[in-house]
Amino acid sequence: MRAQAGSESHGTLSVVVLSYNRREALLETLTRLRETTSSQQSFGDAEIIVVDNASTDGSVDAVRAQAPWATLLPLEDNAAIAGFNRGVEAATGDLVLILDDDARPDPDALAAAVELLGARADLGAVTLVPVHPETGASEWPFADAAAGPRDDWPVMGCCNLVRRGVWQAVGGYEESFFLYRNDTDLAMKILAAGLGVHCNPAWRCEHDSPAAAQKSVRWCRLATRNWVWFARRHGRGVRGLAGAVLGWAWAHKLSGVSLSRQWATLRGALQGWFSEPPAVPRSVRPDGRAFAALLRLRFRR
Repeated sequence: MRAQAGSESHGTLSVVVLSYNRREALLETLTRLRETTSSQQSFGDAEIIVVDNASTDGSVDAVRAQAPWATLLPLEDNAAIAGFNRGVEAATGDLVLILDDDARPDPDALAAAVELLGARADLGAVTLVPVHPETGASEWPFADAAAGPRDDWPVMGCCNLVRRGVWQAVGGYEESFFLYRNDTDLAMKILAAGLGVHCNPAWRCEHDSPAAAQKSVRWCRLATRNWVWFARRHGRGVRGLAGAVLGWAWAHKLSGVSLSRQWATLRGALQGWFSEPPAVPRSVRPDGRAFAALLRLRFRR
């Protein structure tokens, strides 16, 4: 059974923000969200949910004191990306904006995305292009090179507007990934469920993330493992195998001269190859085309 898009005119909006030990960034994001949702009539009474992954920096108390209008879901342990799934489970909107705690969508871009999903029942989601708030540099140079808007976009990032029913039908974020690659995996699942993922390179979201600039040892292991799992889930034939190896090699390049990062990358690749990747939901039927499109975007140079 294929995932079905909704038929609402534009739908009510819930925003799910996942937080972990970035109190000041979170408060800035909530302030901007409050301004955005109150200034755009198309958002109506947007519901804002903060899921806190057991922060130890006072984030929970700060949200209670400075953003009492937000629904707060404090978790006892750090559940990583599973926290997003908990937030969507609590959401009531037809549309859910999935947002990192350091990501702030452009108000006009978000309004346009909401309206687009209302007008296009064939779309399951819209993703906004992440850019640095000070330099304006895009985290997706391949999006800047795109000829224009696309409905078959195989990438997601820190700011994704998804129909709640579609999120539920495809299983949301794959919790076995823990961190990294889960967002692009979601894009692939939505495409493989027969719905579109729209990206307009002009629709942007500020993303003030240090992880985008330098890769940690944890990133090298988990991102590499998850890439191999991801390729095995969504790739087919020679392209699937080649894509897995290409991503593995790229992770070694990003690891630089650090022996610890290089070793973590190798460990991640071995875990990806020699453990069974999590199964996709029944509504998801990968045929390899979206994965091939991703390879063309990311590695065409």
